[in-house]
Amino acid sequence: MAHTVTITIASAQHSFAAGTVSAGIKVTLGTLDPHVLSTAPYIATFENVDAGDYNIIAVAVDQNGNELGDAITGSATVAPDVVNIDVPASMIVNVA
Repeated sequence: MAHTVTITIASAQHSFAAGTVSAGIKVTLGTLDPHVLSTAPYIATFENVDAGDYNIIAVAVDQNGNELGDAITGSATVAPDVVNIDVPASMIVNVA
């Protein structure tokens, strides 16, 4: 079963050369297609994510896709689904 992963990015102001035009913040979850978030609040939602371990990268980008400043990184683990199945736990035997 696939899961939904939501990543919320907090931002801070940073100065760049005059003429730099921001396109927003690019968020990457593993090898999935990145999301570019153009306005705050910066919340990326990835659908149909399989169980596994993922690296997360968030970085500001300009209108040409060039990275602005330093990226921040994180990680996430999407746990596999579980099922509950009855298994023997105890037994009572009466002999008459």
